[in-house]
Amino acid sequence: MATTGVLILLLLLGPTPFLAAADFCDNVKAVGAALSKNASSSPVNFATSTFGQAPDVVYALALCLGDGPVGSACGDCISNWFAQLNQTQCNKVGANYGGCIVVYGASADILAAPSNATGGYGDNTPPFQDWNIRNVTTGDVPRIVNLTRELLVGTAKMAATTTPKLYATGVMDMERVTTYPNVYSLAQCTPDLSADDCSACLRRLLGMVNSTMVLRMGGQMGVTRCYFRYEASHFYGAQPMLSLPSSPPGTTPTPTKRRSMLWVIPVAVVPLAAAAFFFFICYCRRLKRQRKGMLII
Repeated sequence: MATTGVLILLLLLGPTPFLAAADFCDNVKAVGAALSKNASSSPVNFATSTFGQAPDVVYALALCLGDGPVGSACGDCISNWFAQLNQTQCNKVGANYGGCIVVYGASADILAAPSNATGGYGDNTPPFQDWNIRNVTTGDVPRIVNLTRELLVGTAKMAATTTPKLYATGVMDMERVTTYPNVYSLAQCTPDLSADDCSACLRRLLGMVNSTMVLRMGGQMGVTRCYFRYEASHFYGAQPMLSLPSSPPGTTPTPTKRRSMLWVIPVAVVPLAAAAFFFFICYCRRLKRQRKGMLII
């Protein structure tokens, strides 16, 4: 799966009337400059912008991911993406899901608060997605899949309630229960969403993960308003905000094999002790009977 550089997805929102290339593209470039400036100065690295007059008006938003560039570097990520658009590309609805999310088009729906957090494109438009070419094929595959999903659900819940960025990362300690590597996750919404809308948007995305996708060793999926990613490697720089399965504060996780051995000890010792006690009782009774016989004689 491509994890470096810029990933570009070109989408069409239904029939789009012909737009004068020079006018619309000029407006796209102007929107890009505004987004770059405003997102770099935003405390949550998020901005929206509208530029131009109908029929060449451009609506756009930009968000730098929580693990991505901040400040001026966030602005550079946005402006660099717009700078590489050619004349043909800028006449289509565009989206970037690299270190910064950029979405623009000729529809005001991009900036409208999505009903039930449909994502801005609507229910009928497929989201951006990119999946690892490798599948989970070794170990307890059903358990690995279930634990990965548990991690994504937990990360999505945390992201929806972590203000102001609506961003969270997580890790599933697979090594406690399997031989599979630890799985890391990330989830984020645009910070103008409510907690409920963010949660609904991420749940909708997770609901699109089918039986084929769920076997992949990593993947990412996003729409205008929310995004998630997971990998069997630590793909973001900071420490995970969520760790599963959770441990009590101040405790150190115990490896599965060592914990299993601790259970083996009482299982083996208790029957031996019981048997020894039984033989001791029998020996005492036999000895007592022998002594009584000697006294009678």
